[in-house]
Amino acid sequence: MFKKIFIDSEKGSVSILMALMMVAILGFSGLSIDVGYAYVERTRLSNALDSAVLAAAQDLTVGSQSARATAESYLLQNNVALDEVTIEVGPDLKSIEIKGNRNVEHFFMKVLGIDSSTVGATSKAIIAPINSVKGGLRPFAVEDFDYTYGDLITLKQGAGDSYNGNFGVVALGGTGNSTYEYNAFYGYAGELKIGDQIPTEPGNMAGVSNQLKAYINSIDESFENHSRKSDRLWTIPLVDTLEVGGRGYIIVTGFAQVFVENVYNQSGKINIDSRFVKFVVNGAIDTEAVDHGVYGVKLVN
Repeated sequence: MFKKIFIDSEKGSVSILMALMMVAILGFSGLSIDVGYAYVERTRLSNALDSAVLAAAQDLTVGSQSARATAESYLLQNNVALDEVTIEVGPDLKSIEIKGNRNVEHFFMKVLGIDSSTVGATSKAIIAPINSVKGGLRPFAVEDFDYTYGDLITLKQGAGDSYNGNFGVVALGGTGNSTYEYNAFYGYAGELKIGDQIPTEPGNMAGVSNQLKAYINSIDESFENHSRKSDRLWTIPLVDTLEVGGRGYIIVTGFAQVFVENVYNQSGKINIDSRFVKFVVNGAIDTEAVDHGVYGVKLVN
């Protein structure tokens, strides 16, 4: 009789222990699921912030309002509510930072009285002068000097101001009309760095220049009103000098962005007039480089 009671009591203890173990296992499983879901939401938030600051940084050269508007647009496209974030633009217009917090509702942790938790993420991007450009460089050089954004500059001298047959054209990736034509219309596909030596391209290249004139002047955009993807926007190398005779080598000292305002004939030769603009391009940044108004973007967190 005593033995039977002891066995029944032991079975009851095992049942209680198993029940407690099942509760614990379910609790830990639920905790893992809720924590995993919170981690996924934090990753989504972080990715959305990265996307927003990288896009907005490209508009820092336009102004604070433009950068904020771009950031807000990208956040909304990535399902981030604007009341989940704070946006800070640097006073020097060289950085933008977004801090986000998102409330994540739990499914299983509610049995423990924890209905939700907050996940956070921060993303910051900076723009800085570039020391190299890969792809898109046009084959026209300008002597390095101090300038004001909006200043008018002649990229290609048609006649009168050239040095011994040089008209401001440079040979990027090769010489001759075909290379010049490709680079003028589409941009040099290779990479150029500050300190590189590049050859000048003697001659006026009249045939290609006339085609370029017809194409550029057909684009109905102005310096005051143009898109970021306008074909009138060119990235060009700045060089130490253009005062070389015939084909000679010159040194890249930086890069500039210009808006091509007019391509026209003068005394039977082609001139290309443009204005300096501030712009963000695809290039490696160097915070110690001279600021010529062309910047690259980098995430810094």
